[in-house]
Amino acid sequence: MAAVAELLRSHMPADQSDWLDLAQTLGQGKLRERAARMDEENRFPFENYDDLRQSGLLGLTVPKEYGGGGVDSVTYVGVLTEISQGCASTGLTFNMHCAIIDFLSQIASPNQKKKYFHEVVDEGAVLASITSEPASSFRDVFRVKTQIVQDDDGYRLNGTKAWCSLSTAARYYFTWSRLKNSETLADGLLNVMVPSDRPGIEIMDDWNTLGMRATASNSIKFDNVRLEQDEVIGEPGVILTKDLSFWSLGYTAVYVGIAEAAYAYCLEHARTQLGYFEEDSAQATRIHRQIGELSITIESARRATQTLVLLRSSLSKTDLTYMLNQAKYLATEAAYDIAQKGLRMMGGTGISRELPMQQYLRDAIPGLVMPPANDRIIETVGKLALGLSGKTLEFR
Repeated sequence: MAAVAELLRSHMPADQSDWLDLAQTLGQGKLRERAARMDEENRFPFENYDDLRQSGLLGLTVPKEYGGGGVDSVTYVGVLTEISQGCASTGLTFNMHCAIIDFLSQIASPNQKKKYFHEVVDEGAVLASITSEPASSFRDVFRVKTQIVQDDDGYRLNGTKAWCSLSTAARYYFTWSRLKNSETLADGLLNVMVPSDRPGIEIMDDWNTLGMRATASNSIKFDNVRLEQDEVIGEPGVILTKDLSFWSLGYTAVYVGIAEAAYAYCLEHARTQLGYFEEDSAQATRIHRQIGELSITIESARRATQTLVLLRSSLSKTDLTYMLNQAKYLATEAAYDIAQKGLRMMGGTGISRELPMQQYLRDAIPGLVMPPANDRIIETVGKLALGLSGKTLEFR
């Protein structure tokens, strides 16, 4: 009945478990203490990122040869669940930052890795993933409309991106756009690192949501933004040939973290309530059943996450897609189910903003529709179970 992080601890390299201890201390301490305030103020948790920066966690996934932690997937997921238990918005945005580090590791040139990884490790730079667009959805076929055109020895970027987490905190925006006149994304999807202070960038103050309120996921407009050749990351279309599973792996960890936090609070509440009733009373039996249901729900999410993490590197592409989708579905549904049932257990006090259950529920809801959305996941898993072709994301 151990939490995910502790289930994974025994599988971590001996020199990496200290990262988990550090994340637990931060998650259960400062991050948890600030979570409600960041949510209420609807702003980015700069204070939390100062702590991540000072602790060295911003460089957690940077390869060791560039001065980073160089941790594997096992340690990363354990750390991310602990951060997310304390503050889900910090966990979600931290995953975006680390996903870009993973992409750079796969497609950036040696000089680009040296530059960006140095800034992360030594200067505490934060990286943002800016890929979604307001008129497209990963639920269906994603159409890239943001356009980039050649301009002498560089490029000009035009378009609007949506749900841009870390919009107000990042030093660089990793984004993709379509080269003008390209026939397909395979020869026209270009990845660039845009300095956030570059002229022509407008951050729109339009992030005011039910949950994940502290992610600063505002829309960003790029108006003829100049880019240099050395800010292009990889060849056109190359990102589509690489392993993009880091995103979904991280989403799973974030929402398992929310589920763990909500479940722990339910246990605390139940133990308090049981003190008022006889052991075999109807009231006590009802509480036992409620906790039993929640325990089964979270255990399914824990085991799916654990299995995914331990097998990820050895799975075929099809099996990885199958397990990624299952784990993300079980994690997000567990977070939502435990939080909403926990709120009912608590009765009227559950909706109080002075208590965390209502925030756990609100932060869990976005996970149901974050790509891959859970209804898309069900279709994909069903296709794969039938031996058919199934894709998590499709681009056009």
